[in-house]
Amino acid sequence: MFEPADVKYPILKISLSYCSSVSKEENSIVIQCNQLTEMLANNIVAPYVFFKKTFVLKFTFHYATSEECLYRLSQLHRASTLPPKEQQEMMEAIIHSRHARVQFDPCWLEDLHETVQFEAKVIQVSPLVSNPGRVVVTSARLYYQPYNREPCPVIKIRLASDIERVARRRYLLQNSALEIYCKEHCTPKYLFLALDSTSLCDELFKTLEPNNKPNIGLDVATLQWQHGILSNYEYLLFLNSAADRSFNDLTQYPVFPWVVKDFTSANLDLEDPSIYRDLSLPIGALNPNRLKQLLERFNDMPEPRFLYGSHYMAPGFVLFYLARKYPQLVLCLHGGRFDHPDRMFNSLQQTWQNVMNGAADYKELVPEFYDGEGEFLVNYLDINFGHRSSDGRAVQDVELPPWAKSPQELIVKLRQALESEHVSKYLHLWIDLIFGHLQRGTKAIEARNLFHPLCYEGSVDLCTVIDPVTRLMYEIQILEFGQIPRQLFTKPHPARFAGLIPTPLSLMTSPDLQNGSREEEDGVENRTRSWSQSRLCDLKIHTVFHGHKKSVTGLAFYSQNDDVQVVSVSLDGFIKVYKLRNGKQVLSVNPIESNPLTACLCLPESNALLLGTLQNEVALYQIDCCRLDNVASVHDDNVTALGIGKDEKDGNVILASASSDCSVKLWRIHRTCSSSHFRFRPTTDLIAELEHDSSVVSLDFHPGGLKLATGTKEGQVHLWEVPTGLPLDALPGHTDEVSAVKFSPDGSKLVTVGHDGLLQVFQVDIDPPQMVAKSEEMVAHDKHEDFRCLAWDGLSILLGTARGEMLIFDLVAFKVVRRVQAHAPGALTCIAVAPIVDDLVVVTAGQDGRVCLWGSDAIIP
Repeated sequence: MFEPADVKYPILKISLSYCSSVSKEENSIVIQCNQLTEMLANNIVAPYVFFKKTFVLKFTFHYATSEECLYRLSQLHRASTLPPKEQQEMMEAIIHSRHARVQFDPCWLEDLHETVQFEAKVIQVSPLVSNPGRVVVTSARLYYQPYNREPCPVIKIRLASDIERVARRRYLLQNSALEIYCKEHCTPKYLFLALDSTSLCDELFKTLEPNNKPNIGLDVATLQWQHGILSNYEYLLFLNSAADRSFNDLTQYPVFPWVVKDFTSANLDLEDPSIYRDLSLPIGALNPNRLKQLLERFNDMPEPRFLYGSHYMAPGFVLFYLARKYPQLVLCLHGGRFDHPDRMFNSLQQTWQNVMNGAADYKELVPEFYDGEGEFLVNYLDINFGHRSSDGRAVQDVELPPWAKSPQELIVKLRQALESEHVSKYLHLWIDLIFGHLQRGTKAIEARNLFHPLCYEGSVDLCTVIDPVTRLMYEIQILEFGQIPRQLFTKPHPARFAGLIPTPLSLMTSPDLQNGSREEEDGVENRTRSWSQSRLCDLKIHTVFHGHKKSVTGLAFYSQNDDVQVVSVSLDGFIKVYKLRNGKQVLSVNPIESNPLTACLCLPESNALLLGTLQNEVALYQIDCCRLDNVASVHDDNVTALGIGKDEKDGNVILASASSDCSVKLWRIHRTCSSSHFRFRPTTDLIAELEHDSSVVSLDFHPGGLKLATGTKEGQVHLWEVPTGLPLDALPGHTDEVSAVKFSPDGSKLVTVGHDGLLQVFQVDIDPPQMVAKSEEMVAHDKHEDFRCLAWDGLSILLGTARGEMLIFDLVAFKVVRRVQAHAPGALTCIAVAPIVDDLVVVTAGQDGRVCLWGSDAIIP
């Protein structure tokens, strides 16, 4: 290559295979060749110009010797004349020899006191360019020194202040690369480095790890997307990054789905389901006739068999869409020429038709279709792409569908379609195909989603391929054909919750949203109808009751004359009642003489309390008239927890009582002739007995009443069918007592916490249930932390700890946003949120015997 200093002259490219001789003349090099290529004349991007005739070129050196250049050129010229295998072997030897002689220049160190902690040969990966060099990590900086000194002699990144995060990446289907993202003030903004082996990559990542700001976990991102905190666009970007897709690597460019299939109508009705593509099928299966032909070929194919001989995202497809934005990359990919004008990206309608009907066209879309100004649709550089053979028109801007008057409008409407209720309802099915359990194996065959074996990670280990020609063949196929993303999910991806779809193009722009806040603005109802995060963080203790002499074991609420009152029970045997309106205690009674109380709950639409005792009993108590209606011994050991659900068949209330006797019993509670009174007869009302392997200490009914979750002293969590009492599932994870289990208000998730300091979130509306979040490190202050109780609304969790602290945990941001000392000495044993529509009142109780009311000044005097 020869690049003139004056940009009006073209860059000259001389292929060594077309050189007939390379010789020295004084301090010059003389090259005789049969073909010469010119590019970028007047610095204008245009197809390369090829001249096929004899040229004699003479190059004179001012700052180097002709001998050194002649030696290198002669080596390369000789390699170009060899057969492919010998040529590849000689090229690898030349490259290895040159790289081995280049060491990092210590003169580039900013501080002489820096100590080198890591050094290795790497490849800097950028679109269509692999630039070898050396990376050095010192105690203060990362240095990248490219061998060819391009784009600069060395890149310096400060470890403490420049690195935003470091992500693991694949390169050539090997887990041997890292992508370093830098902060806004830095140049460059990112650095994609591929190393020779996975072990070297692990060592470099470990060296950088102390300075890495980890991204949110996959399970947390899924939760955020389900609750509408992450938009569909943002979640897909996250999944692409988690699956090793990068904007710096065209072979693994982020992939987005076609969602709209109507490119002919004058208006795009986003409420019309018929305008949307079927997201449950891969592109290749959308046309039944084409799929039939592919299946016939598949059945007749020898092993290894595959359905699709072309991929949904490869470098050629990326540049097919982005040719107007990156024409120089297109020329690089296609050997100095643009594609035939008829095959270029000329219109969305034409491309969609090709994708639907083409024999080998299964490409999806790139993220640019859903974000930005749509500049890739406009030939703003006025590039000469040629003329179409059909009508002679020059290839200019992409033809837009009738419902979009400008590229900006197209992007906005496509983004609105991506964020629509319809797409949100079915997007998880497409995720299953691209990133999930339908990506590979027999399930991929069943889903009509099987590609060539070399597209999949693990299909070939390039480190074990000795033959250089075979290795090069594999590398070319992997680089040019396309790569399946890393598999992120092995079970069906959960669906998004209905009604939680964020506003298109504006989600996460608010600092409050970025910080996980849910504060309502201008009195508008929060879209998730959850507790206000800011109000939780502003909770203040307003009233403290010191009436109990021993640990408080239960809290409940009931309403009398539209006045919400809170009930507490204690091991001292007393029931105490407090009015929330004025913050005063209004009742103190010992219903069962000398019998400590262990649990309580209020029966629906009544003033009747169910009590559990330390002497194996369950009692029915009418709190409005202070009457003990019934007390019966129902277990062989103390009662530890109570819960109520509803029988969907007859509408009766179902009581669950847990005990240290390793059982949970289900009872039917009957209403009397008065709708506000109940009857409990243990001798006739037992429905089922649920046996456990250890003491049961916690339980909760599913909001729908058809499931019951139980937690044991030894760390087991079980799901049971109600009212049959049949076991459904056992959920793993805890190693110590499960102090609390709680379903989300919509019943889709279950949170469990325990003495082991572990918080777990399970998706329970799928079969089988699966863990979607687990965080001991992000919750527990240290390894001695343990949790005793919880309350949650589906997004925010209130936790009580053994140290008497109340933790406010944002499940969406997946972090503790506030920690406050609520009780001392001893644990915070009970926590509940009052059923007040307009305000937020939290009640806590502890081993110190206190009951505390938390809220705002407007609620509690």
